[in-house]
Amino acid sequence: MRANRALLIVAGVLAVLGAGALALVALTPGAIETPARQGSTRPSATTVAVGARFAQKGDCLVNDGSDAEPLLRLVSCGPEVYQVIARFEGTTDADKACAQVTGYQYNYSYDSPLDNSLDFVLCLKSAEE
Repeated sequence: MRANRALLIVAGVLAVLGAGALALVALTPGAIETPARQGSTRPSATTVAVGARFAQKGDCLVNDGSDAEPLLRLVSCGPEVYQVIARFEGTTDADKACAQVTGYQYNYSYDSPLDNSLDFVLCLKSAEE
């Protein structure tokens, strides 16, 4: 009986200590930092191409990034967006691909880090209302 009682006391003390340690970690701001918050916030090449990757002729895109580092997102067509007027697979030579497309004003190319067959070019124009 004494052995069971001692064992229950030890288990109780360990439970209280464990709960206290858990509460301390949970209540300490910044104690655990997620990997997403560490390092650069610059989008990866894969992230940049997500919206453009699925864009087809007639679709519209908006650039949430910059001209130097575009971050394209599919949206409904309207003012201040780009409309895809042609798409070419397996190439990153936007000037050559879009040269044959009448009415293009802008282009976007994606060079896949995985395989050249995943490369593509979009020929774009300003979408009208």
